[in-house]
Amino acid sequence: MKSIYVLHGGLASVSLISDPSGKEPTIVTEVAVREEARGRGLGSEILRQVCRDADAEGTVLLLSVDPGPGGLSYEVLAEWYSRHGFQGFQQDGPRDNVMIRLPY
Repeated sequence: MKSIYVLHGGLASVSLISDPSGKEPTIVTEVAVREEARGRGLGSEILRQVCRDADAEGTVLLLSVDPGPGGLSYEVLAEWYSRHGFQGFQQDGPRDNVMIRLPY
């Protein structure tokens, strides 16, 4: 998989860390949409592309839900990732902050 996806001239981007051997999940480190472009579906569009590529390559995706400053709430973000096929699993804390997506 590519390590960076960029959409619409940099209005949306996704950064990934992949295991070169392909034995470990690819980690989604950031999904970002510039503030002036939010609410237009660009985040969903670029994440769908990442998921299509992961499915085509049989790659498991892993991420940590982190709202970041000025971003969506934890609950809204977790629901958004769920709509893209990610499922939460319990880590050590009281919340599911790690989500995984198996290839279809």
